[in-house]
Formats: sequence, C-alpha cells, structure tokens
Amino acid sequence: MEAEDYPSLYQSANNASVSTQKLYTTAIRFYLILLILGAVFSKYAPKDVFWSIVSAIVLITTLALSIYQAFKRYDKIWYNGRAVAESVKTRTWRFIMRAEPYENADTIDIVKKRFISDTNEILKENKELGSYLDDECSSNCITEKMFKIRAMDLVDRIDYYRTKRIDNQRLWYATKAKWNKRQSLILFCVMVGANFLAIIFVILQVASPKNNYFPVEPLIVVAGSALTWMQVKRFQDLSTSYNLTAHEITIIRQNSDFVKDELSLSDFVKDSENAFSREHTQWVARKDK
Repeated sequence: MEAEDYPSLYQSANNASVSTQKLYTTAIRFYLILLILGAVFSKYAPKDVFWSIVSAIVLITTLALSIYQAFKRYDKIWYNGRAVAESVKTRTWRFIMRAEPYENADTIDIVKKRFISDTNEILKENKELGSYLDDECSSNCITEKMFKIRAMDLVDRIDYYRTKRIDNQRLWYATKAKWNKRQSLILFCVMVGANFLAIIFVILQVASPKNNYFPVEPLIVVAGSALTWMQVKRFQDLSTSYNLTAHEITIIRQNSDFVKDELSLSDFVKDSENAFSREHTQWVARKDK
C-alpha cells in the first residue's frame, strides 16, 4: 500500500503532520543555534556599535522564535495529524482485510457507509486540523486499491497482510529504534563532552584569572542545547517504545500461522492493529500536553 492508496483523509493528515513537524523542528534548531551564537558573541565579539547591533538582532530573533512557537503550536498539529493519519490507516487495513467492524455484509454499500461514517467521525473529533488539510487530497474516501485488496481470497489477503503490513511495520519500528538510539547516544556524548570541557576551562580560568578567553559560557549553552534537542525529539523514549513494539510485532506475526478462516483473520487483524495503534495513541496523549 502506497500513500496514494489510502483514503484522502490519511494523505491530508499525513502531509499536515510532516509539514508542521518540519516547521516546528526547524524553528527549534534556529532557536538553539542563535542561543549558541549569542553566547559566543557575548563572550568574544568586540565591544563596538556593530557587534552590539548584531548581538541585539540575535537576541530579538530568539525572542521572536519563542513567541512564534508559542503562538503557532505546530507541535500540536504535528501530533494531531500523526494521530489522525494512523487512525485512518488502521481503519483502512481493517476494511481491506474484512476485519471487524467491516466484515462481509449483505451488500458492499453497507460496509462502505460504515467505513465512511467512521472516517468522518475521526475528522469531527479533530476539527482543529481542518485548516492544515490539503484541498487536492479531498477526492476519495475509499480508493480502488482498497476494493481490489478486499476482493482477494482469504489466502491472498492473509499473505498480503503478513508481508505488506506486519513485516513492513516490524522493519519500520526496528529501524527507527536503532536510529533514535544512535541519535540519543550522539547527543548525550555532546552534552557530556561540552560539560566536561566547561569544567576544565573553569579550572584553568581559576588558575589563570587574567585570562578571560576560555569558552565556558558557550560550552554550557551547547550542553543545554543538546539536552533540549534530546527532549524535543524524545530519542531515548522513542527508541525504547519502538524497540518494544518491534519485538511485539515479531511475536504477533507467529499467530498468522493459525489463521484459517474469515473469523480468525478478523481477530488476528484486530489484535495486530491494536498493537500498531499503541504508538498513535501516545501521539494523541502528547498533543494534549
């Protein structure tokens, strides 16, 4: 399943989440960079009119970024969009696998109406996302690919779900867990290294009080910025959460061997999607903080 094969609400919510995440993290990056530059200018810039103006511009820009972030709250749209996108994705996989609550009915129209009603309810519960949704992605609630997969026989649907959903999710979570762990380690080393150097320079400054060129203040700001970025990106938390989910998916996959009929497939998909939904439930919780 490619992005265009999902309902338009998924595509719009996903685009909103990705774009606002970039805006939010870019603003934070600039803010931290400007803090470091401000500390460097304060320590080493000549005390003349030009550098005083430069330092003032840096400080004003950091203040403006803080106000901008507080006003826009792109982090809430980021979390909200991710939660909506994953909710729609879960509903989509239940639909194409004919799993509860989209089992076979007397006519396909009954199932279609139920799915459309559920996606509409998701949208109503997240009205604040409306202004960030793409107009060009508002055409299809149920795509042709969804109907095509739903029309597959039982064996093909089981195989499709196992390879395209379970294996795909397991690989994604495992890869992201390793990446977040590596990023967390790098930033931790930066933070510890900056603090260590700051301590060394403080000792040297005490030993040589006339030498005021040791970069103690800039290093402290660097250490604080590394810690702030770790908290913003939640590298350690995500590494632990994603690694746990990857192992859980590995265990869940084994249960696919016991799927023999439509009822057992429905139960299997329901259990699997509940496991996948745990992370998007956490996104819902984060957006309300």
